[in-house]
Formats: sequence, C-alpha cells, structure tokens
Amino acid sequence: MKTMILYRSKHHGNTKKLVDAVTAAFPEVESIDVATLGKNEYPDLSDYPLVGVASGIYYGKIDADLSRVLSNVLHEGQQVFALMTYGGQDKWYGKDIDALCRMQRANFITSYGCLGFDTWGPYKLMGGVQKGHPTDEEIQGAVDHYQRLMDEYEDIFLEQHEQYKRRAAWAAAHPAGGLLADVKRTVKKIVGPRAGSKGSAEDSDE
Repeated sequence: MKTMILYRSKHHGNTKKLVDAVTAAFPEVESIDVATLGKNEYPDLSDYPLVGVASGIYYGKIDADLSRVLSNVLHEGQQVFALMTYGGQDKWYGKDIDALCRMQRANFITSYGCLGFDTWGPYKLMGGVQKGHPTDEEIQGAVDHYQRLMDEYEDIFLEQHEQYKRRAAWAAAHPAGGLLADVKRTVKKIVGPRAGSKGSAEDSDE
C-alpha cells in the first residue's frame, strides 16, 4: 500500500532515523523532507491511502513548516499516523497533529514516539539531554509500529481510499454550478408549468 511520510528533522536527525528505518523496511513507503519544499509548494497526496507525519517536538509542538504543509495537503477522510521524537517526558505530543486533522476532516489513527538527543533551547546549556537516543530498539519500534498498522488496518485503508476516489471523481464531474442547474431542470420537468401561469386551464375558466 502506498504511503507518504512528510517529515521535518532538525538538529540531530532523530526523527529522520525513524523515517529512514520505515522506508528501508517497506519499499512502498515514500518520504518528503518538508525543508526541501518551496514556501508555496505542496505535494499532492490524493494517491496515498495513508499519510505519515514525522517531527521532532519543539516546546511541545511539531515543526511549524510541517504544520503549514499539512494544513494545505490533508483532505477529508485521509488516514494519518505520526512518528515523533522528543527530549522531554513522554506526553500526548500529537495534539496539534490531531487538531490539524480535525480541521481538514482527516482521521488521526495512531502515533509512535520515543526519546531523541535534544539540545533545543535551555537543554543546550546542559550539553543536551537523552544522549544516545533514539536507540536501535527505539528505531526498530517505529518499524514494528508501522507493521502492526498494516497488519490490522491495511485492507480498511485501501477500501476507504477507493471510496474517497469515487467521491472525488463524482465531485469533479458535478461542479456546484452544474449540479444546481441539473437539479433545477429536473424539478421543472417534474412540477411542470407553475399553477396560475397565463394560459393555464384554470385561467381560461376564470
């Protein structure tokens, strides 16, 4: 199943290690570093049943550029999962991804997160925290997480993607103006001449 991972991995490449491990283990998974995109360049994700969002966590949030791209590329009904690395405690760092998905009516399915070497902000003064992370086991955890996702939901993702494509094709064939005109013509055929119009049988009786 085709999957696209959009990621941003600053400073130490912690998150990129997770992304690289997943793409190496699953040839059908592609990835784009959003840092390589132009300011107004947004990839078309309509052919991907599943989209991954991968980011380091900065003051409790994902990367701002990644957030901007997501707000422009996610579509209604899209299935989304997340990969995250962080230097602080394990918290619900997916809240802003969840909020973006809700805004675009996409479905945030699941997330995998682990520690990563962090020298962001005040941690730099301490020489960094979480040195040696992500470990090999933590990186493998991202691969295992994606495998479980495929084992449990791949057929569902594919079925829902086919439904999305059918809806998109129908919408393209029936733009708002054209559909409204079709409805009006259909109503006229069903109702016929309006009651009280000149030349009707009732008018001639009066």
